[in-house]
Amino acid sequence: MPPTLKPLRPCHILIAGSGIAGLTLALTLETHGIPYTLLEAYPEIIPKSGAGICLLPNGLRILDQLGCYEDLIERIGGRDACMQNVYVRDEAGRALHVSDGWGETMVGRWGYSGLWCDRSTILQTIYDHIVDKWRLLTGKRVASTRHLEDSVEVTTTDGSVYTGDILVGADGTHSRVREEIVRYANEIGAGEEYDDGDQVSATYACLFGLSTTPSPSTSPSSSTPKSLPKGLLGWNLGHRYSYVLGTGPPDRTYWLLSIHMGKTYQGTEIPHFTEEDKERIVREHWDDPVTEDLRMRDLYESRLHVVVSPLREVVYKRWDCGRMVVLGDAAHKMLPIIAQGGNQAIETVAAFTNELVDALSSPPSSSPSPSPTPLSRPEITTLLTTLQATRTARLAAIIEMGQQRQKMDVLLTPELEKLMLNKFPALMPGVLVKRWDQSLPGAVSLKWLGRSGRGGVVPYEDEVGEEVGEGRKEWQEGIAKI
Repeated sequence: MPPTLKPLRPCHILIAGSGIAGLTLALTLETHGIPYTLLEAYPEIIPKSGAGICLLPNGLRILDQLGCYEDLIERIGGRDACMQNVYVRDEAGRALHVSDGWGETMVGRWGYSGLWCDRSTILQTIYDHIVDKWRLLTGKRVASTRHLEDSVEVTTTDGSVYTGDILVGADGTHSRVREEIVRYANEIGAGEEYDDGDQVSATYACLFGLSTTPSPSTSPSSSTPKSLPKGLLGWNLGHRYSYVLGTGPPDRTYWLLSIHMGKTYQGTEIPHFTEEDKERIVREHWDDPVTEDLRMRDLYESRLHVVVSPLREVVYKRWDCGRMVVLGDAAHKMLPIIAQGGNQAIETVAAFTNELVDALSSPPSSSPSPSPTPLSRPEITTLLTTLQATRTARLAAIIEMGQQRQKMDVLLTPELEKLMLNKFPALMPGVLVKRWDQSLPGAVSLKWLGRSGRGGVVPYEDEVGEEVGEGRKEWQEGIAKI
């Protein structure tokens, strides 16, 4: 328990799902001394397959508070593997903008660089920092839930039964806990508040790829094939498609091919993709230039893992009902082009933990008992309602930012094509710095844990008023004059 935190009221949290949100929440609760049980549907906590993830300063700041940051840096190959290079390329693979030195820029400005890693690497890092691993149970798929007088009961498909004060669904896009929330809301006559399935939309589909470092195809225009630079975050423009590429750990290339599906699908209309669909998309983009020397086929032929999925977008209007709540992808989904999906999941976990610890640190609203009592149903409702209220505006802004950037990169209109091919390169790297200046300072962190001391010159909003260095004071004074 953090030394500044007084003893907490009793509380036991049930977590469904051991993805990034679920494991981060488990470690966060353990760090604050809050008991929990994690129920993972699959046989393993850490899946052997999976693509990659790009972590940015807002997510890394929280992982640093949890003691994972330095370990993660070591596992990807050291700071040299962190983000150093940025490029934007056109449909022919020609560079419209190239810049390096981003590691120093990001650390100096926002306290942390960015980095790419296998999804299994970040999960393993968080898992290794959890002490009470006996709390992490596998093969425990949620079958049903039931509200008791002072708890929520979960029955899993193997017949096991677990009870807790709050059930947290960190079980992804197709959340079983969210299904139970909607079912329970209908039972108590509140179903209209949760009837927002049609609010989920998908305009793009995406191939998520993880490859070893490809062997470049020799281009007629270059006698010396070039590989992708280390520590890369790159964007490739295309007509109704685009790429994001990343490198970091040795012998790893991460790539996303996003494709406009021709229309925006809603709710149950969103298509499901098969292996045949994946192969069709691959064939259609087989010869896409990634650089002057690399083609999409180079990435695909050196693949370790490739999956295709529609890119759903939503912030559900209600995340909770009774003693149940969803976090991460089960509550909000966004386009991956600005690399905020996983980072926002980590932020939401931090926000939930902050609200929970605040509630558990407060005396009961009405209780004759002199000893600490569990949270009442009204207190839980207030906690979860406040959580969503504090997160919705930020999430909506991040989603809109991703939508605008995706439209730009797929050259959706003649005006955007002209902007991206002619004007945008001249605006880099300043436009990227400005975008991160807009999106990073509003990030949530764990309020009861100490700061890392890694702050850059741009302050996070939850650090305003704290002791800052001269560089940050100059930044604040400059902003005040604008």
